[in-house]
Amino acid sequence: MKEEVIIRFKKLKEEAIIPRFAFPDDACFDLFSPQELILSPNESAVIDLGIASEFPVGYEVVLRPRSGMGIKQGVMVHIGTIDAGYRGSWLVRLFNLGKDLYQIEKGDRIVQGALRKVPPVRIVETEYLSPSQRGANGLGSTGR
Repeated sequence: MKEEVIIRFKKLKEEAIIPRFAFPDDACFDLFSPQELILSPNESAVIDLGIASEFPVGYEVVLRPRSGMGIKQGVMVHIGTIDAGYRGSWLVRLFNLGKDLYQIEKGDRIVQGALRKVPPVRIVETEYLSPSQRGANGLGSTGR
């Protein structure tokens, strides 16, 4: 049986819409625009979703683009993280990288949220790092 984690959402604005899954087996839940907006090509806008959340420590919500918006219209989201301790309003920045105006209506699904487990991390300063096959080779080091 899969572990169930609860995310509690609070509306901060009357027009806000509580996130939900489109299908029971979806990996991400949909987030909705509480307002109308037109995005011109090469323009971006920040949308206040008007919701706040509470979920257990040890998790994060990753904000992701909706596949159809990105592939079909070229509308992407600034990928972001909502931390477990954050209680403020969720904000998203959308970018129109397409060639046409993009109309957002109130209630449109504009972003996806993915709840992800985050392991505890301890940061340690060191004088030595173990060798690896890649080493210090950076961008483009694996070729085309």
